[in-house]
Amino acid sequence: MGGSAGPRLAAKTIEHQFLYALEQDFELAPALSRALLATAQQVLLPSCSATDVREGQMRITAVSRREPAGKPLAAMKKVAVVVTVDGGLEDLEIQVRCGLQGVRRVRLLRLCEEAVDQGGVLTQEDLSRLLQTGVRTIRRDIAALRAADYWVPTRGTVQEMGRGQSHKAKIVEFYLRRMTYSAIMRQTRHSAGAIKRYVETFGRVVVLWEKGLREAGEIAYVVGISERLAGEYLRLREQYAESPFRDRLAEIARQVRTSLPANGEEKGGS
Repeated sequence: MGGSAGPRLAAKTIEHQFLYALEQDFELAPALSRALLATAQQVLLPSCSATDVREGQMRITAVSRREPAGKPLAAMKKVAVVVTVDGGLEDLEIQVRCGLQGVRRVRLLRLCEEAVDQGGVLTQEDLSRLLQTGVRTIRRDIAALRAADYWVPTRGTVQEMGRGQSHKAKIVEFYLRRMTYSAIMRQTRHSAGAIKRYVETFGRVVVLWEKGLREAGEIAYVVGISERLAGEYLRLREQYAESPFRDRLAEIARQVRTSLPANGEEKGGS
């Protein structure tokens, strides 16, 4: 992307409109405005139901994840899912930093995991249409991501691959292992804002576990994430509770503990 194209596109995002209103109408400093934007994204966006479609999202029809391989497409059960094709300002930041290939692969992971969380599974052709690129490019991207040990659940492989680690859980694990934000950004192509949001949501899961919530479904409802992701975060908590990195786990929980009300029922996460 050209040096001037990024700022021009960023100025058209809904996030930029929010920042502009805070800075111009309320005369807030840019740093404070961005902090408020991050909080709004963390608390408000996950509270939208699966039937809500936000800017940058699409409602599509996908094959049910429960359908076995070998059946003709016309005979398969379908489900409606809402997927995020364009992540707005965060995607633009990734595109400027990592190029078109980098942002496309981040989007591909997001699309696949969002569909699975809603009971569907995408085909390579679905991804080709959503990402506006050829199927051969999608195949290369999937192969590269899997070679880098990412879970890419697509139709035809999701049953045989089983349930792998999502990119969000992988990023949280990198942080638990004391990788810096800049190192995680380089390795995963994600923005600092996204990494911070994933870590804070993981911290909420840990704090709720400390408060006595044990079921992934219950924690998922309270935090505003999928049951699958809540389960992954609980497994990370268990794995690192007695590891050499347990101080990092305690630090994450300590940073978010005061943000939860006494009854632990705050919704919002990612």
